[in-house]
Amino acid sequence: MFVSPDPKSHADLRHATIAMTEAIIRALSVPGPRSALDPTELAAQVAAIDPLPEQGASLDAVLTDLAPILEGGIRLGDPNCVAHLHPAPLIEAAVAELAVGVTNQSMDAFDASPAATFVEDALVQRLAQLHGFPGGSGVMTMGGTASNLLGLLLARDAAGEDVRRNGVPQNRWRIAASATSHDSIRRSAALLGLGTEAVIAVPTEPDGRMSVDALHAATRGEDVIAIVGTAGTTDLGAIDPLDALADHARALGAWLHVDAAVGSGLMLSDTHRSRLEGIERANSITADLHKLWWMPFGASALLVPDVGALRAVHHASVYLNRPEDEAEGQLNLVGRSLDTSRRFDAFKVLVALRTRGRRQLGAMVDTVLDLTRYAGEAIERHPELELVAPPHTVMVAFRRVGDDARNVAIHRDLFASGEAVIGRTTVDGRVALKLTLLNPSTTRAQIDALLDLISAA
Repeated sequence: MFVSPDPKSHADLRHATIAMTEAIIRALSVPGPRSALDPTELAAQVAAIDPLPEQGASLDAVLTDLAPILEGGIRLGDPNCVAHLHPAPLIEAAVAELAVGVTNQSMDAFDASPAATFVEDALVQRLAQLHGFPGGSGVMTMGGTASNLLGLLLARDAAGEDVRRNGVPQNRWRIAASATSHDSIRRSAALLGLGTEAVIAVPTEPDGRMSVDALHAATRGEDVIAIVGTAGTTDLGAIDPLDALADHARALGAWLHVDAAVGSGLMLSDTHRSRLEGIERANSITADLHKLWWMPFGASALLVPDVGALRAVHHASVYLNRPEDEAEGQLNLVGRSLDTSRRFDAFKVLVALRTRGRRQLGAMVDTVLDLTRYAGEAIERHPELELVAPPHTVMVAFRRVGDDARNVAIHRDLFASGEAVIGRTTVDGRVALKLTLLNPSTTRAQIDALLDLISAA
């Protein structure tokens, strides 16, 4: 039964919603951050399920069969689940996914999403304003990788004469980014026809921020079309000196893109937003709402001071964005996006932001940053642990005293046992463990207990 104006389908929707909610609650009620089943056991459970049976079954029966799948995932609300930039989402945002799925608006054309089109437009305008673009706008994307790709596409389009039609010229255009910038920067360069080697990996200071002196030296004599500043690196959470990067971009006539996939959430905080000083001078900004805004995947935005910059992706289509539509007051967002059909992800964001408000969300940001600072101090006090670098945002990189093999074993053993899901990376050629603290409900006592567990592993 499809969801339609028929009241019978409404009863089916109500039953299905309740059944799914109960199944999720049961899965989340299992203690610990994850099941202790090993990969072989998990694979066997999945292999026993026919994805496309000849005959279907009731939703209740299907959910019973699939209960081990829900229970076999990561339980993000557990205080020992601290591996990635992957928060437990706000409940109101998560339940709004039902509305997104059931109404199934497509954000490409006004006649496929009339009210939704104006909602997304209003949301990205408000986000742009928050980030220092008073008349700015943007577009929703599936994630930071897509936002970074779009931002650098705009940089490429602005660098030459009709690049979109004529292609990239033979000269070697360059993109300067921190050596610890997200790998989507190099992937974007490849997709844009510039090649991964077009990205100049600028050395960082010991605290993980891009070195301005190194930037000047690395770009000397190069045809730099874009500088990428990172506001919250993946491993250390470092924030590049955005004002200095803006100065250098202006001197070079280059585009400044700020990857604030992590740091965007600091703009919610009265205490911490000044740490992104200079972001308002960017030509484009990546803001991930499924990180320090606590939204479900995918919810990212590419923000620009002038929506006209997004003409770089505009394509006229006789069945989507007809010339007469604009004269009638319609808005077709397909001209801003690399995608055609897109979900109405702005709705879940709208529901959550109006439910929580900026002040409460800002207080949540303050709480997790304070918790991260405490974790760094606790690691420094701990006799068996050593801090790799002072924490900047919500990531803490550290090591158990000993060699790399010991730290690898700790990470693997804790995950295998189901006791803790922590991160692991490499910093300056050595293995490091990592906590990513995104849960405002976590207590200092729970941090202490987790550090003791890691030390004893």
